[in-house]
Amino acid sequence: MNIFFFGHTSFTAQKLIKEFNLNDNLYFFSRKKKINKFYFFDLNKRNSKLFNNLKIKKIDYLFYFASFVPLDEKNSDWNKCKKINIYGLVNLLRDINIPIKKFILASSCSVYGSEKNKLFHEDTKLSPENSYSMSKFIQEKTLQVYCQKNNIEFLCYRVGYVFGKNMNKKRLVKRIMKNYKMGKKVKLYNLNFNLNLIHVDDIAYLVIKTYKKAKGIFNLTNPTQTTLGEYYSILTKKRFTKNNKINNFTSKKIFTEFNYLKKLDLKKKTLNFLNEG
Repeated sequence: MNIFFFGHTSFTAQKLIKEFNLNDNLYFFSRKKKINKFYFFDLNKRNSKLFNNLKIKKIDYLFYFASFVPLDEKNSDWNKCKKINIYGLVNLLRDINIPIKKFILASSCSVYGSEKNKLFHEDTKLSPENSYSMSKFIQEKTLQVYCQKNNIEFLCYRVGYVFGKNMNKKRLVKRIMKNYKMGKKVKLYNLNFNLNLIHVDDIAYLVIKTYKKAKGIFNLTNPTQTTLGEYYSILTKKRFTKNNKINNFTSKKIFTEFNYLKKLDLKKKTLNFLNEG
């Protein structure tokens, strides 16, 4: 089985790539070499020669986790989002000339918008509000059309706010946690904003268990809200200790469609922010 993975150096994919079966033929494409069977791939350039030289007859699963994710989505730069998230994908689709069985996209829950006090489901009307969410929206639609036209199975995981070990220090929840540990006061706005939290371990577990059979769109996020205000309350009230934790689940749809997941012991990674690496 041949598996192509684009964006293996991303924070979201860091745990996932370690869970694949080593007996499969894994090929990783990126500008940064961090793993074996690595091939240099630049989303901003044409790469047709690369695929011609691979001499592979079929791609069973193509994972596309390559994306530009700004630290501040609300004020994201359209040119950067467009260049990588849209044109980068288009470059790949124009260059790749190997038959693909299934295309698996890592998208974002930001495509739903940020309406307060509302939980988003896979069939919720999409309402991208900024440059980043708009680029992910266009990315999804472009790939859906491409897959339908070329008879390729399509799977999209809309990922929430990813946290876990090696999280970028400039990310909001990390900065708030750091300031709290240093005893600094934090002034927050939009306390009702739903963070849509999901841990990297949960992403890895759920994707590995479902990507072969799953089709369509699934949210990988917490089905119950954890607002920015609640997150800060967790820190300030010290509600989380080694013996007092809350489990981080994911979208109910994925459990409904894949009943066998309920029979397994899901790695319920805890929202233990105080001890998070």
